[in-house]
Amino acid sequence: MSDPDDEPAPPDGPTEPDPTEPDPAPAELPHGWVRIGRRRWWSTWVGVTSFAIVFAALQGTSIFARFVESSAPTLVSLSFGALVTAALFGLVTVIRNARYPQPWVDLDADLLRAGRRRSIPLASVDRAVLSTTIAGTGVRVLILRVVAQEARVEFILRDRKDATLDPTSTAVLAEALRRTSVAMPTSIHDPTGRFARYNFPGHVGLDDAVALVEQPPPPGAPLPASW
Repeated sequence: MSDPDDEPAPPDGPTEPDPTEPDPAPAELPHGWVRIGRRRWWSTWVGVTSFAIVFAALQGTSIFARFVESSAPTLVSLSFGALVTAALFGLVTVIRNARYPQPWVDLDADLLRAGRRRSIPLASVDRAVLSTTIAGTGVRVLILRVVAQEARVEFILRDRKDATLDPTSTAVLAEALRRTSVAMPTSIHDPTGRFARYNFPGHVGLDDAVALVEQPPPPGAPLPASW
């Protein structure tokens, strides 16, 4: 039997953190309203799917330019097409930002709020939908939308730059989800929900939603939803 005194002494001072380990969550959850992540005006374009709208706009303005080509100089047609594209880009950005503004959570009052809209109880949130797409850099963008009868709130779990939520936002959002009524939907043809994953593409249950927030899957990792 070895002598405990022969064991090596622990190193003096703090040890180096393991770079493969995620940042630790705060020891105590914050009080009052907490901003979840940080949405900027361009956050609405986090997924490449949205850029398809711009592509469609360019195609549309190109077709329009052909119609006016015979009666207007090419430079004028192209300038007008660029203005139309910019206007459409701005309009879509404004609409998307208005629909999915900055989300906030108050765990003290069990409330969820998006932008300046009225707050809703966490318990009223009953659905969670995962949206995913591959960005131009090969990063898999992950967006989780939680739905209540009164509102729909969007959280960007992994963006185009492969950035995830900060530790405080992660801890608060995970705890907020645990206090919701999120569950996989069912249908009259599948009352047990055995095939809900396929009947309701993109939907996830409570445990999967919490896991997605705490550990957003990287590219190539399996997802708890089907499409």
